[in-house]
Amino acid sequence: MTMTTSPAEVHADSSVDPVVRPYTAPAGVLAWLTTGDHKRIGRLYVGFALLLGLGAAGVGALLSLERVDETSKVLLYRNAIAQLFSLYRFGFALMVVLPLLLGVAIAVVPLQVGAQGIAFPRAAAMSFWTWLVGSGLMIGAYAGNGGPGGGDSQGVSLFLTSLAMVLFALVTAAVCVATTVVSGRAAGMTLERVPALAWAGLTASAGLIVSLPVVLGNVILLTIDHRYGRELFGGNLGVGKYVDMAVRQPQTYLYVVLALGIVGDVVATLSHTRQQMRGVLFAGIGLASVLGVGVDIQQSLNPDVHNQFLFVAASIAFIFPVLIVLGWSALALKSARGLKATASLALAMLSLLLLLAGSVLGGLTGFERLDLVGTTYELGHFNLVLGAGLLAGLAGVFHWWPKLTGKLVSDALAKLLVLPALGGVVLMAALELVMGLADSAPADTVKETGSDMAQAAGVVGFVGQLLVILTIVGAAGLLLRAWRNGEAAGDDPWDAQTLEWASPSPAPVANFAEGIVVKTPEPLFDLKHAAGKDA
Repeated sequence: MTMTTSPAEVHADSSVDPVVRPYTAPAGVLAWLTTGDHKRIGRLYVGFALLLGLGAAGVGALLSLERVDETSKVLLYRNAIAQLFSLYRFGFALMVVLPLLLGVAIAVVPLQVGAQGIAFPRAAAMSFWTWLVGSGLMIGAYAGNGGPGGGDSQGVSLFLTSLAMVLFALVTAAVCVATTVVSGRAAGMTLERVPALAWAGLTASAGLIVSLPVVLGNVILLTIDHRYGRELFGGNLGVGKYVDMAVRQPQTYLYVVLALGIVGDVVATLSHTRQQMRGVLFAGIGLASVLGVGVDIQQSLNPDVHNQFLFVAASIAFIFPVLIVLGWSALALKSARGLKATASLALAMLSLLLLLAGSVLGGLTGFERLDLVGTTYELGHFNLVLGAGLLAGLAGVFHWWPKLTGKLVSDALAKLLVLPALGGVVLMAALELVMGLADSAPADTVKETGSDMAQAAGVVGFVGQLLVILTIVGAAGLLLRAWRNGEAAGDDPWDAQTLEWASPSPAPVANFAEGIVVKTPEPLFDLKHAAGKDA
């Protein structure tokens, strides 16, 4: 007679070994949908941010076309224009630039500090999916006449819900990055030894964790009032006034602090020397984060704070951290050994110059006599600052793509995108700034003055948005081409100094074997010298 053993008997009788089936990791699309690997989560952020960037640039191009002939309105109904300006601001800031930079940080920072993975990997994955769904719902709310000031009450409620989802997701991503830097560092990796992007990830994330929940709190109050009373904040028409601080100066500065970290690491890596005055660089990045946070909280308490002394002082002061990073970068490049002028270096330095221009021009909005608040000048400044962040994000993606995928992006082809990228950002901003100074024209309408300048701004802005679209499409194409058919990168294609380049390319799920000990800010540099290599 054949004897059989039930599952209960197997567990009860320790002498009988249960059948253990080997774990099979998900593959294909399922692997991306269920991933907790920070490299994949970061690439998902980057990919969808670039995709949404095409949509934001398309909206900007459409609005620019309306300025060419402000009397015909053949493309848009007049009631849609103010909402589209709002969609452009929220889209470019919270759906494109900040997620792009956070995506780079999520993918790279754990490697830089020697962590086995990002802190709270499931929360990081949740942040991406929440951000993506929230972004889609926000676009749907605008499409249904539900943006700030929209005529559909349910659409406005959907906008508030989607904005809360996006803000919650970005705060969660920031928490994951900051916690990784604080608690996930390898032995010996003190905060003084972390790379520039990791430091920027910590300070910028701290700023986001402090400031975005303030905006989120406003959204919650607006939602309650809109649902039950519509008296305290003015109903549909009052929504915009209390959430606009999320996409205005100086909050926009905080969104691009990670760009300063990208610039620092790209310059340090490609200069091939030990970096002096790291404390100065870190002080500049930290100061940029502080200046972006304090005034934002003040704005949330009083939306008409633009002309107060603290706002003016902080707006002007932001030029100093940018100058610090620029000066440090210039000294590093001057002392470089065997400098390789890559597309990522060109994009990084150009983004820093654009941010310097933005910080100088942004300080003018604080002077009441110039009457620049709410004009096209603010929109031009917004385009300049966020455009600088876009260029830095592309620089970071090109720079670290070999580590994330094991494949090199064609540097010769990437360099062809540098001038269109720069030209696009400059053209988006230039005449908006000039027109705001000349006429104090409102920023959320195409009927500014009916002048030749307004029409010229429409043409120039349209060309600028087309160049941005060309840049994004070209960058995405190069990244996909490299991922599928690119040349093998090797573990250290840039002859770098920092820890992420000591891992295999592409980096495995766990990043590093245990037991890493870091003794200096340039551990890979020391390893090469110990092996007799002239790095």
